[in-house]
Amino acid sequence: KTNTTLQKLDVNINELGDEAGKALAEALKINETLQDLNLFGNELGDETGIALAEALKTNETLQDLDLTANELGDEAGRALAEAMKTNTTLRRLKLSRNNFGDETGKAMAEMLMSNRSLRTLYLESKLSGNQLGDESARALAKALMVNTALEMLVLDRNEFGDEAAKTLAEALKTNRTLKTLCLQGIQISNVAGKALAEALKTNKTLECLMLHGHKFNAKVKAAIRQAVAGKRFHLHI
Repeated sequence: KTNTTLQKLDVNINELGDEAGKALAEALKINETLQDLNLFGNELGDETGIALAEALKTNETLQDLDLTANELGDEAGRALAEAMKTNTTLRRLKLSRNNFGDETGKAMAEMLMSNRSLRTLYLESKLSGNQLGDESARALAKALMVNTALEMLVLDRNEFGDEAAKTLAEALKTNRTLKTLCLQGIQISNVAGKALAEALKTNKTLECLMLHGHKFNAKVKAAIRQAVAGKRFHLHI
């Protein structure tokens, strides 16, 4: 609370739990120097998530927050999304491998409709458990059509179907800021692959597309590669 020099705090995989998590959140409300907070893998639940959300409403220095591999649920997810509607300093928010469902996915999408400061958002799912579904994908696609700040979106291993993935592809046709999109390990088929290939023909800003784990046929893979041929582009397929 009183430190005036610390800019980065990394306490990943320390089994902190919610009591310590809430204490850190309280300190963030008045701290004016910390820019990077890594809380990866600390058994943090909704209580900490909600407390951190409250801190983000007033904190004006934190730029990176990593909450990967904790036990946050939709209550915390909604609270964090709500806080990010007014926060203007956080640039990178990593929320992968928690217990989020579509409530969080839709809340994050709503936040992206108005947020103009967040550059990176990680929402990769756990290998098992809660996952973002089609409702989240459609909402995020709608947000990408109007968002003018986000540069990296990680959605690996979620439960999107072909139709939802096609809406994300459609969003790429108009989005002008996203540089990296990760859709690895999502069970989409050639139908969605063709839609992505079409979108890549017109998109001018995407530089990296991660599609490892899909079962596209050779024709679809070739169409995707052809769509980015001649561009400075990192494609993992």
